[in-house]
This record gives sequence, C-alpha cells and structure tokens, in this order.
Amino acid sequence: MKLINQNRRGLFAEHNGIAPVVYEVRLTIPALELLQSAGSTVEPLPSRLGYRVTLGAKMPSGLIAVHVHGSPHVAVRLSSEPEYPQEHPDYWATVDFTPCPVCGAPVVWYEAGYVPGYRVCTGLKHHHSVAE
Repeated sequence: MKLINQNRRGLFAEHNGIAPVVYEVRLTIPALELLQSAGSTVEPLPSRLGYRVTLGAKMPSGLIAVHVHGSPHVAVRLSSEPEYPQEHPDYWATVDFTPCPVCGAPVVWYEAGYVPGYRVCTGLKHHHSVAE
C-alpha cells in the first residue's frame, strides 16, 4: 500500500481545517516508541487493551496497521516485527498510518466527491494523494 501524490493541495473553502487525527489501537512497544518520537501523544485506554493515539505533525514510516480480534480491532506494529496472533490485513487502516508522500504529515480520509482511497495530509499545504 502506498500513497500517490496527486499534485494538488489545499482544502475546499467550506473546510476550516483538519482536526488532529486520533485513533484507538493496540500497539507494540516499538510502534508506541516510534509514534512518540515522531510527536504523537499516546495514552493508555481505561480497558488497558490499547491506546488512544493523537498523531503529531509527522507520521513515521514503517508502521503496519492490521485487524485483530477484540477491542480495539486495529493493531499497529513495525513492518519488521512479527505478526500479531490471528491478524488480518487492513489496507485502509494502513493507509491512515502512511506518511504523506510529499511532506511526511499524517493523512486523513477525504473520499467524499473523489475516489476510494483519496487522502489529504494534515500538513500546512494539505497535499492530496490516492492509495494504490
């Protein structure tokens, strides 16, 4: 899964900006440390089975998001780490943990009126890309 730059930027006038990107996920310790080193805020969920991750200004490379049994259903690990037990690929979640191909910022869903996989980054220029 990779993001292809669409050589466009900006948001529609009716959008005032993009809110911080927040996920509830399970994390391996290396994935947690990588996210924190990139400026993300990582807080344990009350259930102790996962974390609330608020992404920072940069998305680190090398993360893989998968579906797992239980809650939260999305788990994140490094691409170099072994698979979670009974994990299932989650291509759309992986897109959300892929850095913008132009500036490295986190990307957000922006499919309405476009095509599946369309994303816009949270960086100041809001680069447009499509998942391939």
